[in-house]
Amino acid sequence: MKKYFYSDGVNKIGPFSLEELKEQNLTRETKVWFYGLDNWTTLSEIEELKSVTESIPPPLKKTTLTSVKTTDSINQGNIKDGNKTKNKTRTKGRNIIVVLLVIIPLLLLIIVFSESDSQDDILYQDIVASSYETDVDFDFYVDKFYRDINVFGIFPKVPKIKIIKFARFDQMDDVTHIHAISLGMNDDERIEIYINPSTWEQFSKPLRYYLMYHELSHDVLNVDDLDATPLNEGKLMYPIITSYESKTMDEFIESSHALFEEVALGY
Repeated sequence: MKKYFYSDGVNKIGPFSLEELKEQNLTRETKVWFYGLDNWTTLSEIEELKSVTESIPPPLKKTTLTSVKTTDSINQGNIKDGNKTKNKTRTKGRNIIVVLLVIIPLLLLIIVFSESDSQDDILYQDIVASSYETDVDFDFYVDKFYRDINVFGIFPKVPKIKIIKFARFDQMDDVTHIHAISLGMNDDERIEIYINPSTWEQFSKPLRYYLMYHELSHDVLNVDDLDATPLNEGKLMYPIITSYESKTMDEFIESSHALFEEVALGY
C-alpha cells in the first residue's frame, strides 16, 4: 500500500494511507511527497490525490475591516473636509467683506479727490486762459518783498518762474469773489499769482500791499492762510482782505513784520 507524507513547512509528517491523509489538516497548498515523486509537490498539483484535494473545503474569502474603515475614514474625511471647506468659504466671505469695506471708502475718496483735482485743473485752465499782461509793475512789489524778508534773515530760493498777471475772475463762474490767487505754494521754482483787475483798481495803496504780500507769502514762504476768526483779524495772512479797507501803511508794515518775525524763528 502506498504511503504519503506531508510537511507543515518545518517537519515531515507521516506516513499515512490515502484515507488517513484525507483526515489530516491539509490545504491545497500543503507540500506532499510519496515514493515515485522526485520533489515535494503542492497537493493541488498531484493528479492522483485529486480526491484528497476535493475533500478539502474551499478557502473562505478574506473579509477585511480595512475597506469598512477606509470607507468610514473617507466619509469622515469628507465631513471634515466639508466643514473645512465651509469654514474656508465663510472665512473668504468675511475677508472679502472686510476688503470691500476698506476698498470702497478708498475708492470713493479717490473718486472725490479725482473729481476735485479735475475741477481744480479746469479752474486753473480757465484762470490761465483769461489771464493777460498788464502795465502794472508787479516786480516792484516782488523785489521789495525779498528785501524786507532778507532784513529778518530769511533768504529763500529765488524761483526761476515768475508769473504775475491779471485774470478776469469777474467773468468766471464761482470765483467772482476772488481778489487774487497764488498757485506756486510749496514749489520753490515758481511764483504764480493771478489778480482780479477790478479788485486792483478799487484797492487803496495799503490794500494793494496787503494783497501782494499775502500772495507772495504763500508762494515764497509757503505760509498758509489763517482761520477767518476775530483773533486773526489784522494779520497779514488773514484771508478776508476786504475787511482791511481802513488799514494804513503803518498797519500793513506792522502786520507784515509780525509775520516775518514768526517765519524767521522757524527758518
